[in-house]
Amino acid sequence: MNQFLAGGAAFVLVVVLWGLGRRPSKILLSSTDAGMVAALNRAQLGLVEGELNEEILLPEPISEVENNQPPWQRPSSVSQIIALEMRLRLALNHGHPDERLEAMQIASEWGHRSILPLLRRGLRDADARIVELSAAAIEQHRGVPKLTPIQQARPPRNVARMR
Repeated sequence: MNQFLAGGAAFVLVVVLWGLGRRPSKILLSSTDAGMVAALNRAQLGLVEGELNEEILLPEPISEVENNQPPWQRPSSVSQIIALEMRLRLALNHGHPDERLEAMQIASEWGHRSILPLLRRGLRDADARIVELSAAAIEQHRGVPKLTPIQQARPPRNVARMR
C-alpha cells in the first residue's frame, strides 16, 4: 500500500508541475475578417503621408529647364555629384512614376559607378519601364573590373604577426 500511495503522489506532483510550467496558449481571433484593421491602417497611412508632404520639401521636377538646354548636365565638382545623387534618390523615393523614369534615364546617361545602388533599386520598381531602363543601365557596368588600390607605403614591421 505504501508503494501505491508514493506512486500516486508522484503522479499527482508531476501533473501539477506540468500544468503550472506550461505557457499559456495563444487565443485565436474569433473571426478572420481584417477589414477593420485594413481601414485603420489606411487612415494612419493617410495621416503619415500628409505629415511627410508637409515636412519634406520634394524637389522640383528634374526636367524643368528651358527648351533649348539639355535637361541636365554632367556634374563637374564633388558638390554637384552629391546634389545630383540626392535629387535622383528623392525622385526615386517620393516621385511620380514619370519622375522616377526621368531620374532613371539621367542615372543611366550619367553612367557613374556611385549610382549603381539606385539602379539596383530601379530593378524592384513597380513600373516596367523603369525596370527595363535600370537593367539596361546596369548592363553597361557588367564586366568592368573595379580599380584595385595600389599600396604605396611599405607594410608595418610586424606584418608577419598579422597574417
